[in-house]
Amino acid sequence: MANTFEAWGRKYGLILSVIVGIIIWLIPTPATMTITQHKLLAIFGGAVVAWITIGINFAVSTFAIVTLLYFWVGNPDGKVNKAGELIRNADFAVGGFASSSLWLLVTGFVISIAMTKSGVAKRLALHMMQILGRTPAGAIYASMLANFIIAPLTPSNTARTAAMLPIVEGIAEAYKAEPGKSNFGKALFLATTYTSNITASAFLTGTIPNPVSIGLIAAAAGTSIYTTWSYWALAAVPTNIIILLATAWLLLKLFPPEVKALPGGVEYIKQELAAMGPISANEKKAITYFALALLLWSTDAIHKFNSTMVAFFVSLLIFLPKIGVLNWKETEKSLPWELFVYFGGVLTLSDALMKTKAFEWLIKSLLSSLGLHNIPMIPLLILLIGFSIFSHIIWSTTTAMTGVMIPIYIGLAKALGFDIVSFVLPLAIMMAYALFLPFNTMGNIIMFGTGHYTVTEQLKSSLILGVIIWGLWILTAFSWWRIIGLIH
Repeated sequence: MANTFEAWGRKYGLILSVIVGIIIWLIPTPATMTITQHKLLAIFGGAVVAWITIGINFAVSTFAIVTLLYFWVGNPDGKVNKAGELIRNADFAVGGFASSSLWLLVTGFVISIAMTKSGVAKRLALHMMQILGRTPAGAIYASMLANFIIAPLTPSNTARTAAMLPIVEGIAEAYKAEPGKSNFGKALFLATTYTSNITASAFLTGTIPNPVSIGLIAAAAGTSIYTTWSYWALAAVPTNIIILLATAWLLLKLFPPEVKALPGGVEYIKQELAAMGPISANEKKAITYFALALLLWSTDAIHKFNSTMVAFFVSLLIFLPKIGVLNWKETEKSLPWELFVYFGGVLTLSDALMKTKAFEWLIKSLLSSLGLHNIPMIPLLILLIGFSIFSHIIWSTTTAMTGVMIPIYIGLAKALGFDIVSFVLPLAIMMAYALFLPFNTMGNIIMFGTGHYTVTEQLKSSLILGVIIWGLWILTAFSWWRIIGLIH
């Protein structure tokens, strides 16, 4: 399914995106809509199709967006000079690249690369397995715990899943879990797939879309305690811990392990740790910087240091001669420059749509046609939480989904007069749950490629898990989020 969709999208996606953009532009401009709003909605419509189909490279889509914003849209107000010529503003066309959230992507990856290249991430996972991995259930919980611990410093599902892959493959091999036949193998590898997505939801730095969401929320509502690293963790971690426990319970029920104790798995862990040898100086440095970043991020509500600036500071320490862990040359090839360029375009386009109130016009018109002017916030929020979780089925990347949906949710909050943070932050936390099909994220593809489970087994278990997750977040909305002041 994934290969068929991607092949079709890469072949026809760009053409389809251009056609969609042109069709939107050719629709007569309503009397209540400005020409600038119409242009921006045409660009947005085409971009959405391009992102979903991956009809064009993500970074290249930004070049198209910036070009159109400068040469065609010009400025957010549609201003012209005395000669009637469109005034073009370069800052308007590239404004998103000044966002601190964008730079958290790069600096967060620097810290992640330091953790991976130094060997700390692997050593941590192995120790967790050694402590808990004497039973199939323990091995699954250990893999989930290791994933959870490294999640705050690994802003990529793909990187985190790739780091876990050799560990869980070794455990499966030592436990004689034959791909496609062993229930333990199915549960272990599905648990790793789901955990990478769940831990991504728990932390602001757990996946790339999270800081982008916060950047969009902050641009619309202003920075506050609600846009800090610590508040995201406060709002998301408790429920996600419960979700992790529920995930392991569900998978062990759906795929009961063949045996109750598998000591061979522990022997594999011992061999791997012995091969790594004593903890190195670089690992000690990486642990120190990991702890420093985590301490500063978790206390940002007290000291008020911006999360991105903290990441810059820790990245500086990582690169400094003598005390550092990395050099720039070995790091630059591992940095996600494509995603950096892509999110710069997403932030720029989203900011333009917000400033011109194009989204607000679109959503108000939709609500008017549906008669939903007076719908209360909580019922709508509950419905959209479920929609956000299950609509991952159609997306091939959480990055594209976030770039499309968060601006729409912000516009919806504005149109209905809801508090932007109370309405949008809960929905931003849902952007990571790409649980359903292999093509939904690269991390999913990595685990699916091991052959331990089928598409049907993933879809069946993830649909049940999705319902559980939705239910737990509904309970959170009526309890924990009220206690911490997120929902009034």
